[in-house]
Amino acid sequence: MYPAAILPRLPVSIAGVLVLLTTARSALAQANYHSSPIGGRSGLMGGTGVALARDGAAPFLNPATILNIDDSGVAFSVNFYTAQWTTLSAFHQPGAVDAARYGALSLPDTSLSGSHADALPSTLCLFLTIGHWGDNAPEADPVPGHRVGRRKLAACLGTLERYNLSATAAGYSGTSGALTANQATSVQQAWQRVYVGPTYSQYVSDHVAIGGSLDGIVTTASSQWDVDTLVHDGAASSMASTYNTATSGFSVDLAAQVGLMWHVDAAQVLGVSLTSPSVHLVGNTSTTAGLQAGEAAQLATSTGQFSAPTPMRLAVGIGSVGRRVRVEGDASLYVPVTYLEQADLQTTQTVSGPKGTTSSTSPSTLEVDGRPLVDAAVGLETFLSSRLSLLTGASLDMSPLGPLPQRPQIGTLQQTRMQRAALSIGMGSYGDGSELLFGTELSYAWGQSLAFDPYEATPGLSVVDQRTFGIMFIIAGSASISAFRRTLRDLGDVVRIPTR
Repeated sequence: MYPAAILPRLPVSIAGVLVLLTTARSALAQANYHSSPIGGRSGLMGGTGVALARDGAAPFLNPATILNIDDSGVAFSVNFYTAQWTTLSAFHQPGAVDAARYGALSLPDTSLSGSHADALPSTLCLFLTIGHWGDNAPEADPVPGHRVGRRKLAACLGTLERYNLSATAAGYSGTSGALTANQATSVQQAWQRVYVGPTYSQYVSDHVAIGGSLDGIVTTASSQWDVDTLVHDGAASSMASTYNTATSGFSVDLAAQVGLMWHVDAAQVLGVSLTSPSVHLVGNTSTTAGLQAGEAAQLATSTGQFSAPTPMRLAVGIGSVGRRVRVEGDASLYVPVTYLEQADLQTTQTVSGPKGTTSSTSPSTLEVDGRPLVDAAVGLETFLSSRLSLLTGASLDMSPLGPLPQRPQIGTLQQTRMQRAALSIGMGSYGDGSELLFGTELSYAWGQSLAFDPYEATPGLSVVDQRTFGIMFIIAGSASISAFRRTLRDLGDVVRIPTR
């Protein structure tokens, strides 16, 4: 049994709080590189498209592939609806326990679970044909297979990375020996990266197309933690601690991409794209962080510059197009040239205790380093008839981060490290110049996340395991603008009233 007489010795020392919070800065999150779908067909085929893309994913996977989109003009529509269930193991007692204060504390059922449902942003593109289509002649129909001279321009906006964790107003109560621990928790983390810019592509021969794009990249990140803990023995003695922090930041960068699409023969297509490391333009972050434990309390505010550059990417895709089957396999190599995130901060800290209050201001620089990785995806479309197909796919997205340190500093930029595997299946329906795609993607993500440990001699952050199950519903379609015009023209012929 844990003796209640120990409880009066619970207050945390002022020195401990000072050591803990001299590094209290901002806390942001890095998502996987493929953490958000960017096209309906691409999403149902495992996120592939470096060789065969023909929807809104084309400008972002390989700019040369926008020439796969028919010249007649296509209007795209795609909707993504997702639900996720996340579990953080041992969140309410994540690490070591100060035995002098809490004895052999072993709380039951300490996992934190949360669910989240959302409608994901979709890609928005405008595709324009430049000059004549086909054999550079004004005739209506190009010669089959004669592609030289075809040119296309696109303007696109898409969300390529997105991460969201929400466990709001989560309560916990656990008993260990004579002690009862009550905790109120609210955790929210968000990361989003949006690309916007023009794309151009042209066939330089009947078999080879080249393309390029220039994208402005806007990265936004936010994080909010509130953890209130009360430990008592049922009598008059108790120990309370409060930890809270809120952060927001943004980074604006610029990156270029070049791509090649080679029709090896009538069926085989090779796609290659190379994306440059981004150039940072502007960014900012601000943070507040506070901790109160026993008689000690601290408040820190930070402001400064924030940058989140994108890495160099080399993607290779091999596709095959037959009468009944379309198949593609992609591999993407990501190489961070510098850091993944950096914050240059100016922090003001105020620490209060029984002997008075002190205040100080100091600069600091925080960085998160990345490591090279390879992501892979495969996709298959099987035509059951000329108007109906089955689409399936699988993908694996690794994390660019190394393992989280077992004793992270409060204020670390590196909050979450997750790997993700996904399977997708759907149906495609085709009509006169239009198509409708619908299906689902099932995903499983595993890795590490942070948790606040109030039971150590100096309260701080610990690492816990994180698991996330997700299901995403995809509804996508396209309609030929020329077919729509023909429909209107035919409708006008039907309803036209003859005049005398």
